[in-house]
Amino acid sequence: MMIISTVKLPEECKRLIPVKDEGVTEEDIKNAEILMLWPSQAKDLLPRAEKAKIIQTFSAGVDDFPFNLLKKDQVVYSNAGAYSVSVAEHAFGLILSLAKGVGLKRKVETYMLSNSTILILGAGGIGSEVAKIAKLGFNMYVIGVSRSFKGTYFDEKHSLQELSNVIGKADVIVDTLPLNKETRGILNYSVLSKVKDKCIIVNVGRAETIVEDDMYRVLKEKPGVRFGTDVFWRVNGKENFATTKLWELENFTGTPHIAGATANERVLTNALIQACKNVYKIINEGEGENKVKIEDYM
Repeated sequence: MMIISTVKLPEECKRLIPVKDEGVTEEDIKNAEILMLWPSQAKDLLPRAEKAKIIQTFSAGVDDFPFNLLKKDQVVYSNAGAYSVSVAEHAFGLILSLAKGVGLKRKVETYMLSNSTILILGAGGIGSEVAKIAKLGFNMYVIGVSRSFKGTYFDEKHSLQELSNVIGKADVIVDTLPLNKETRGILNYSVLSKVKDKCIIVNVGRAETIVEDDMYRVLKEKPGVRFGTDVFWRVNGKENFATTKLWELENFTGTPHIAGATANERVLTNALIQACKNVYKIINEGEGENKVKIEDYM
């Protein structure tokens, strides 16, 4: 079986699967049955990979994957969960920075986290890790809003359709949602206007799950609300970290999409190995983890 990777993989991967990650030729691409890649690379590779049946992404999110190029018999697996611990840690880095006024040259009111209420949007790998830290680290009451749930640290579980009814309960809100047809713009003004006057909101999912102008409006109307994000709205395919008007506001902070693998080699290595383990499972069991529901995106 021909498996090719667009990334040089750790040696542990080579012991798991017969993958070629160096010196890949056009003939290799043509004959590859499994492609391992970042979603942004699929647009170039898919038309050339005539025999490909399985596509395994290195990323957890697949919202920028060119699903329109897929053939009917091709299956995509994401790398969901590979970055969960790192991203959950980062979420609390943003939460604590906002709650305690870290990095500011002025004195601000601090917010308590212990015994408060946190609402987590998306209860997959990242959301369940955020819930775990919230419960075990700060004894928080944990409300989950999601299509499905992992983990055991949620005190309440609600569907996405119930978001407007519960968002007003939260002292802290963490958005870990993937971007798809159902979640795009889910945090709009109608929903965001219901948050508490002293609420911390953090996004480590995808920027476009929040309407940027609506978030700006709420932060202006409710200066006690504080917002931090590691993900930014894309302009011409690139995140506009430096140019978003949110930087004008004192109740905003952000980081340039560094919660996952881009700033930590250990996280990236572990993520690549997880992707390889999933391919191993596909080869040996016929089915892997995190099969993408293409109808969510098309």
